[in-house]
Amino acid sequence: MYPILLGLLVGLAIIIEKAFNLRASRIVDRRLFLDVKSRLSDRDFELAIERVKTAATPAVAALLEEAIQNRNLPEKELRELIETSGKHAVRRLERYLPTLSTIISIEPLLGLLGTVTGMIKVFKVISTQGIGRAELLAGGISEALITTAAGLSIAIPFLVFYNMYSERAENIAIDLEKEVLAIFKRLKTS
Repeated sequence: MYPILLGLLVGLAIIIEKAFNLRASRIVDRRLFLDVKSRLSDRDFELAIERVKTAATPAVAALLEEAIQNRNLPEKELRELIETSGKHAVRRLERYLPTLSTIISIEPLLGLLGTVTGMIKVFKVISTQGIGRAELLAGGISEALITTAAGLSIAIPFLVFYNMYSERAENIAIDLEKEVLAIFKRLKTS
């Protein structure tokens, strides 16, 4: 049960972290992007960089700042630079989701392992005491059932959160890509 409980604690920490950090409004702040586009149209690059530094999440700030500072690169190179920085920003969105996926996979297996160890205890009791002593058999059977139930009870809701956060991260990444593409176009026309 201790490994199952450890998985529960780690998974809950990830779920809480994702609830806080995967809010679309926190990452893709429409007002920020409108303000930056306006400043780029006015060719006020320094003020645009200052606005980015004060308002954006670190990953988005780094992405936009790098794009603005390298605005004089040829279009192809700037696009590649933005794509690379964008991939890093998306990776930050998806951080810890693979760990949550691993917990989802391991929890039922740990429950199954508890089932096996519980059944081993039952068979040891049967081999030494016979089948006439139900109270001795009950301990191993309850261990088997409790660990299986615990593993499944943790994995099932975690799977719901994993799917929800994966989809949210993907949607935020798409929105971020649209906004950064608009910034890229504005940089190339400025």
